[in-house]
Amino acid sequence: MSILGRHPIPQPDTDEGFRTEYKNYVWRKVMFIAFLAAAMFILLGYSVTVSGRDMTFWDGIMAIVDHIMGVSYDRVEEPVKFWNDYIVWNSTMPRVLGAIVCGAGLAVCGAAMQVVLNNPLAEPYTLGVSSGAVFGACLAIILGFTFGNIGTYGIIGNAFIFSLVPCAIIIVLVGVMKGLSPVTMILAGTAISYFFSGLTTLMMVRTDDETLTSSFRWQIGSLAGIGWDNIWIIFAGTVACTAILMMTAKYLNALALGDKSATSLGVDVNRVRYTILIVSSLMVAVILSFTGIIGFIGLLAPHMVRTILGADNRYVIPASMLLGPVILLFADTVSRLLAEVDLPVGIVMMFVGSPIFLYILLGRRGRRAMYRCPRIPSPGA
Repeated sequence: MSILGRHPIPQPDTDEGFRTEYKNYVWRKVMFIAFLAAAMFILLGYSVTVSGRDMTFWDGIMAIVDHIMGVSYDRVEEPVKFWNDYIVWNSTMPRVLGAIVCGAGLAVCGAAMQVVLNNPLAEPYTLGVSSGAVFGACLAIILGFTFGNIGTYGIIGNAFIFSLVPCAIIIVLVGVMKGLSPVTMILAGTAISYFFSGLTTLMMVRTDDETLTSSFRWQIGSLAGIGWDNIWIIFAGTVACTAILMMTAKYLNALALGDKSATSLGVDVNRVRYTILIVSSLMVAVILSFTGIIGFIGLLAPHMVRTILGADNRYVIPASMLLGPVILLFADTVSRLLAEVDLPVGIVMMFVGSPIFLYILLGRRGRRAMYRCPRIPSPGA
């Protein structure tokens, strides 16, 4: 059976009643998406104020608005506004925008992978992308090996290149072995992950303590390394890949019904699965290369959305794209509020994500969202 939930709407006897019910069905989903957008805006305004300065929510918002509008302040005449602007735009804003972009990308990728692999536990790292990235980063940190003379981007470049290797192997297997099942793909990803983890461990046990610490810290997801010089790379990659995944929403709805049903509806299952795997892997590779492994976003956000909105991926994907940043912004704000030194957001996500996911998993609606077949009321799905 499919991993997605059954959220049927009443079936009135008249066409007018059906149209009314369907409008209400869509309206509830649009309102939830609007609520997530408002929550993200509020979290953004509060998060930029967590900087060590005494700033209110409106101080942070005005610092953002004034900077965008081109307003500048004199350091002597208006020192408070000058330093608010300086701290917000040179310290906290890149990190906050990084949380929004990375959270959106990981959540959208998780929503797509769960459908493509027909598994409720699938996430962006299921096919071994994270283990490949860690191996590439450790190769640069421990052995000093990088592809080309790219300076400070050596670790990032290595992580990106090697993160694509596991997915490339899976894609080749899909092309060579026709009809490869999602379960086999997941198991192949697990095997590849163990292989790269073994190589990484072999390097780490033979290095000194200082290098070992650097290697280990990279594996714990953090937004501290995101700045104005690199956020545009993450933004461009995430926006392009997300746009493609959103255009495949109706095909994801068909895949959720099973391969045979999707084929009967005229969907080229292998081609769609092949495309989504490539796009998702590219997006995760870009994010992972700059942040390290941030867990639970790609697993938690899609499940929460499906529990509330149902199975229609035309709404699940945009809602996940907003809920992911909300979760990651919250976790990053908590990490900066509670720690005197920088606490990687990946650690906070472990404590925040695990109890929430367990609650969803054990709840009746959560179980239904994961194991029952969908019923999407729009004939265009």
